[in-house]
Amino acid sequence: MSFQLAQYTKKIIAKSSLTTSSSFSRAAFNMAIMIGTVAVPSLSAQAYERIVAMSPDVADIVVALGASDKLVGKDATNNNPALKNVPAVGMHRNITAESVLAVKPDLALGSYMVQPASIYQRLNGLKIKAVNVAPKEEVATFTSSIKTIGSYVGKKSQGAQLAKRWNAGMSPLAKTGKRYLLSYDGRIVAGKGTVGDELIRRAGGINAANVTGLKPMSREGWLAAKPDVIIIADHNQAVVGGVSKFSKRPEIAASAAGKNGGVYFWPADDFLRYGLNSPQILKRLHSLAK
Repeated sequence: MSFQLAQYTKKIIAKSSLTTSSSFSRAAFNMAIMIGTVAVPSLSAQAYERIVAMSPDVADIVVALGASDKLVGKDATNNNPALKNVPAVGMHRNITAESVLAVKPDLALGSYMVQPASIYQRLNGLKIKAVNVAPKEEVATFTSSIKTIGSYVGKKSQGAQLAKRWNAGMSPLAKTGKRYLLSYDGRIVAGKGTVGDELIRRAGGINAANVTGLKPMSREGWLAAKPDVIIIADHNQAVVGGVSKFSKRPEIAASAAGKNGGVYFWPADDFLRYGLNSPQILKRLHSLAK
């Protein structure tokens, strides 16, 4: 009986292609799905083909999952060489719906880095699916974002594997007792509750900053911090005069970092936000304590 029903349904579907009644076509198609004569993918397995990565962290994950060919737009600050030919749709700090719509995506992905935060609601209102895959600056959130992105780009198993490796790489290292200051420009530091603070802790060190959040710290604060290691965003090297000039500041010269060559310049993204290389950053921070 089931074979006869299947054959009958196929005839109905064939007939529906000749009729002008869309309701008849949908009914026939739905009947075919119910009896298993037509295979359709579930919505959860849907992979999008034209994607905009509105923040650099998301773009890097898409590349790592081997889905860079799906990207039709990226954040202007992303320097991943695999995306050199992908057009920029603006900076994540001030992105517009119009710039995203211009590349005709079927999906826009971003994280907490994207501003204004209302862009997600705005794009969804314009019938472009937009998802904030990492609304918080947390290790657990970054881990889950890898898996979420994997599902959207049709790389679910790869996403799960990458997330597992990344999370394992973020395991805390042995405590060293060394004091760190991670600074944007030799004035603003990564205080308590920041990504830098978490990286220092997991690298076995102590955050010497006496502020909460990413804030300026006074010269008195720098002096009291007594850091063993100071790391500054490398694009501000000229601003602070390089290692030599910066180390001569009275509050720095009095510290172990200033006396023992413990001042370094690193890319800001290495210590001011989570990225796929964060596990390597932990090891690098830990090695500076030796």
